[in-house]
Amino acid sequence: MARPSIEEGVRKAVREYLLLAENLSAEEAPLNTLAVAARLNFDRKTLKKYHLDEDIAAASQRQASRGKPSPKEIEQRSIQNRLRARDEEIVSMRLRCEALIERACLAEGNAQRLGVDPAELWKPLPLSNRSLPHTGGRRRKRRA
Repeated sequence: MARPSIEEGVRKAVREYLLLAENLSAEEAPLNTLAVAARLNFDRKTLKKYHLDEDIAAASQRQASRGKPSPKEIEQRSIQNRLRARDEEIVSMRLRCEALIERACLAEGNAQRLGVDPAELWKPLPLSNRSLPHTGGRRRKRRA
């Protein structure tokens, strides 16, 4: 009695795997003869013998055309987005600093125009006199 062919079992297993793998990224489920053979525990020569390498190549093209990003690509995009946001924040902070410098120059120019020494603008404010307590209450007027 002859040994039964394993072709139908191999074809069924490969087709089921290809249907699942097409929906995953190429990094999660690589679609090449060696990777599929290793995943399904078949010899790669067996897959080539039954011309399943052609089905695998077609599934690989469909997987690539779907363009689902791999986790590595997603992380790379995330890093790029964070860098772009950081660069935008740097630009906005630079613009705000330049606007503040412009206002300070304008204040110094106006002080000089009004006859005030611009150096006086940058002296610290004197502390208030705290030798007397501040009760905060109103004083009553005496009736005469």
